[in-house]
Amino acid sequence: MDSGKLSTVELFRLITSYEPYDYQLRAWEKIGKAMSNGEKVVIEVPTAGGKTEAAVMPFLAEVYNRTWAVSRLIYVLPTRSLVEKQAERIRRLLTEVLKLKGKSEKEAKELAESLVTVEYGLEPTHAFLGWVVVTTWDAFLYGLAAHRTVGTRFTFPAGSIAQSIVVFDEVQMYQDEGLYMPRLLSLVVEKLEKANVPVVFMSATIPTALREMIAGTSEIISVEEADVRKPERGKVNVRVVEGTLEGVLDDIKETLKRGDRVLVVRNTVNTAVLTYLRLKALSKELGVEPLLIHGRFAVGDRKEKESDLDNARLIVATQVVEAGLDLPNVGLVVTDIAPLDALIQRIGRCARRPREKGEGIILVPMEDSINPEKTVRGFNELKEKLKGKGLVFATINNEKKTREKYGGKVAEIIYKAEKTNDASKETGKKGKDEKTAYVGDINNAKTILGRKKEKKKPQLPGDLYVLPYSAVPYDPLVLLLSHDELGSLGQYLYDVGKAREALDRVYRFHYANNLVPREFHSAYVYFRELKLFSAPPEYELRSRPELYSMLYVLDENAEEELKFEGSRIIRVSHSTLKVLWGDMKDCIKGKLVRRWNANEERYDWVLEMVREKSPRALTIYAVSSECYSRELGFWRGTGHGQNKGVKQTSREDNARDVSPGSERRNNSGKTAQATLLDFMGVRE
Repeated sequence: MDSGKLSTVELFRLITSYEPYDYQLRAWEKIGKAMSNGEKVVIEVPTAGGKTEAAVMPFLAEVYNRTWAVSRLIYVLPTRSLVEKQAERIRRLLTEVLKLKGKSEKEAKELAESLVTVEYGLEPTHAFLGWVVVTTWDAFLYGLAAHRTVGTRFTFPAGSIAQSIVVFDEVQMYQDEGLYMPRLLSLVVEKLEKANVPVVFMSATIPTALREMIAGTSEIISVEEADVRKPERGKVNVRVVEGTLEGVLDDIKETLKRGDRVLVVRNTVNTAVLTYLRLKALSKELGVEPLLIHGRFAVGDRKEKESDLDNARLIVATQVVEAGLDLPNVGLVVTDIAPLDALIQRIGRCARRPREKGEGIILVPMEDSINPEKTVRGFNELKEKLKGKGLVFATINNEKKTREKYGGKVAEIIYKAEKTNDASKETGKKGKDEKTAYVGDINNAKTILGRKKEKKKPQLPGDLYVLPYSAVPYDPLVLLLSHDELGSLGQYLYDVGKAREALDRVYRFHYANNLVPREFHSAYVYFRELKLFSAPPEYELRSRPELYSMLYVLDENAEEELKFEGSRIIRVSHSTLKVLWGDMKDCIKGKLVRRWNANEERYDWVLEMVREKSPRALTIYAVSSECYSRELGFWRGTGHGQNKGVKQTSREDNARDVSPGSERRNNSGKTAQATLLDFMGVRE
């Protein structure tokens, strides 16, 4: 029963039966002040450290006490894959709060279900209603700044945001090649700060430059050495295996045999699917059936797979599980080599509870087809081979001439054996006595060696060094630097300070290369000029540097009558779609457009023939159900017989919304560009 007002600490004890950590006490005090004064709060705590409770408990205390310093909590995540799980976690906390207020368990659960809402691109309103709104970066951005004209877009999403506390979780995932999203996020935060909106940033793995770009010099709340009550997790042993999955099958079998879970994380959808098929073939020997989850499942199937994660003992996934996956008894994580922050997050899924034990294995495949003298694993090994004492600068070179010579994008390393030219450190330009080397991955090498020449056998350029594995989808420069930190990765799971220092080393060139704002990005200009409650200027709104398109899985009767369900949508980045385009010819049945029906005075969906030789961004392509399976999703092997025998049905790339800012509004007799909102009948 309601027994008067409770402090955040008292409420936490009552609904969790736990004592709060010392850092949570500091966070709650700081957030309590922020909700009144509109300040910024930065929480930097290791994985499994209770960051969610640190962020939401002060607001739940306001709800319980009916004091309402802010009217709602908006919890922003970088990807769609994290939203549902996080919403459910907050619902559980709110259910306990409502039970304290006298609600029965059934009433509390039903009320929590309605009060914690999810907004990530498939909702008809984007109204940001509810006490707690769990949303994606894309949906938050559009709710704050999209054209707010009555009848098409409600006028109150920005008002809802202005009356809320906004939490940006897993901030490390906002990094991209040009640092476009962090710069855009920093502009958004600047607007929120001017409107006195309290903002909380959270991460376990955030480089200093990224944190300062987004949150400025705000005080960091973290676990301190003198803390008496601090997060504890199980013991994780980390080791590097220079080989493939085949070399760790015995480790997988042994872990499953003792009853623990196994998580295998691959860098691409293709390798994840092939790994799943390999483990499925061994299911009798392993004693379990694997579960596959990646970004190219239709929304409905993706939700089902996420709900199945709790009971799965062998999970094969891509980056979608890097953050937000909180399962007990994960005894083994096997992962491809990846950027250091991604590795900390992936292996951080292991042994998350006290007294649990587990192991993290990082796979570094070694191709023996390349001359060992040309192969490098890490940056230190590269410097030894260059015989250089002074590294001057490093960057990523993706220019056309460079790609043609070196087989694709490469890391460009400027070095000097003796003195270092200080001016070149700032400009990235070579001094008089400096030399240049290049580093690509195994794909670069295979591209070069596969070229056909009449006179002589193709050879690798003398200044090119090769990673013995595929760097896709990451930059070879970041992987080079990450490799040098693998030996200490076990420490970084427990010590955020050491992890930050290591991340600063890994990303030092990345930020030095990209800190200059790119004014040609229209969304950057958009937010630089936006005022919170004014109509935004006429710029294209793009929340991410990459454009996205949609695939819509048709049912068997699609040609007779087009019926659309949001659960059938698959989002694919434009660059990925270009790679898949050649394999998709037999799968594509047309593109979907909305054509005005003058007789019925409405838009109808129609299929138009696809004439383009390459895909267009912000387009909806209809694909045959024969090219999609609930088991494997949509992947490059689709359409070539790999899915035969798999039950077909119609039910995401990771989490990207198509921007409505580029939408055309057309009238009678014309076709209208379709967006996600059209699927939900908003403009009927």
